[in-house]
Amino acid sequence: MDIFGMSSLLLPGIFSAMTGADGLFCLLLGMAGGVVLLWLVGANMKYMEDDYYSYMKDTAGQIAGDVFMVFYFLYFVTLSGYALYELTTLTLGWLLPEGSFYAIAVLLILLAVYACLRGIEGRARVYEIIFWFLGVPLILMLVLAIPDVNSSYWTPIAASQGEQLFRGSTSVMIFLLPFNALLFLRPFCTKPEKLASCGQQALLVVTALNIFIYLILLGVFGQNSMGVLKRPVLTLMGMVNLPGGFFTRQDVLMTAVWFFALFALLNTGVFQGTLVLRELCHESKRNFSLYIVAALAFFMGKGLLEHRFLGEIYDIYLNCIALPGMYLILLALLLFYQIRTGRKAGKGAVSNVEE
Repeated sequence: MDIFGMSSLLLPGIFSAMTGADGLFCLLLGMAGGVVLLWLVGANMKYMEDDYYSYMKDTAGQIAGDVFMVFYFLYFVTLSGYALYELTTLTLGWLLPEGSFYAIAVLLILLAVYACLRGIEGRARVYEIIFWFLGVPLILMLVLAIPDVNSSYWTPIAASQGEQLFRGSTSVMIFLLPFNALLFLRPFCTKPEKLASCGQQALLVVTALNIFIYLILLGVFGQNSMGVLKRPVLTLMGMVNLPGGFFTRQDVLMTAVWFFALFALLNTGVFQGTLVLRELCHESKRNFSLYIVAALAFFMGKGLLEHRFLGEIYDIYLNCIALPGMYLILLALLLFYQIRTGRKAGKGAVSNVEE
């Protein structure tokens, strides 16, 4: 749900303006980048004896470990702020047109705080129920839209330049960065060795859904029309005719799919940001870190709504700092671990020779 909500809302518009039908290649290349990311996550998890923060400190040193944690903190806080912005604008645009941004944003933040206080297992069970309750109608709506697809809109194919494919692929990889949250979930799992494989399954499902959605959207609207729609997948939900015509505003019901998916992403950002800040501040029982993260997320969401240039800065941050940084940190930790274990093995060999 974390990965699907934001990617399915925004990627079709990005691809339609950038690559057209070649957005399929971008999704596949982005999935390949996600496979590499999850491999790095799994490779580092094999060497963890406790939590991720302890592993970073033991491997790269106290200072480097704290710097890496600050990097993760900034990412999760900005992620939660952006998710709040998208979730609030979705609510105002499709559910409560006359609502107040402040009222909706504050309510959503309070719900995220409450969900964090209730624990990760309770959230997971609720999301599982929501997934099956809303996932089946979503697939049904997409299947009903197939007769309206014009396959001629799927051409031309393989007509994009390398730069366009690269930018589209990096856009996909940016939406996959929340998979890094798996690194911090090890203490909550009875079988942490399965975390990376669960992430791979989620990656395959999300990629398949996004390909299915993009083919339908491209076949129904065409590249030019889809480029002017703010949320093409939600527009499609309002155009599908259910058999019998007994329900005419199914777009409102289907908006709940993305509402809960975006709320799951908001909740993940707040929860992970709180975990990181608690480790950095050595907080044990109090919830000051949670309230700080929630406040920062609210002010970032407010800033994105009121100042357009902040969205451009956030986009630059994701492309130039967050995306390469996530990969480089995991690569560096693997390298440092190999160097450290090599030194220990060398010292052990020297001591054996001396004996």
